[in-house]
Amino acid sequence: MSVSRNIVRDLGLLQMQILWILSKREAHGYFLMELLSRIKNSPVTQGTLYPALSKLERQRLVAFRKEGTRGKKLFHLTAKGKAIADETCREFISTYQGIFYDFTCSSCKGHSHAPIRPIIIEKQSLK
Repeated sequence: MSVSRNIVRDLGLLQMQILWILSKREAHGYFLMELLSRIKNSPVTQGTLYPALSKLERQRLVAFRKEGTRGKKLFHLTAKGKAIADETCREFISTYQGIFYDFTCSSCKGHSHAPIRPIIIEKQSLK
């Protein structure tokens, strides 16, 4: 399957994270909101999540099936979505591997893994 470079470039971080989660398992919107909120350490609301899911649906990367008596949507990747998820994850790792290395491997000095510590860049330090 040919992966469209325009789709890969057009995806935002939230959409990439949604694709990555759905590459691991099907999920309801509520589960996605909760997990993304934990990953981002800030609330992901319905007003943020559902427009991102709608865009992924329009691009035919994500589909859903209705489940249960209330017809709750259970989202999953399409075949195209799986290919795009794989490509975006590879591109993400390629882009940020130096940063990952700096904050994990280079500080190991013989240990299996060093803890990743979040870095907060304050506006003053950007001057």
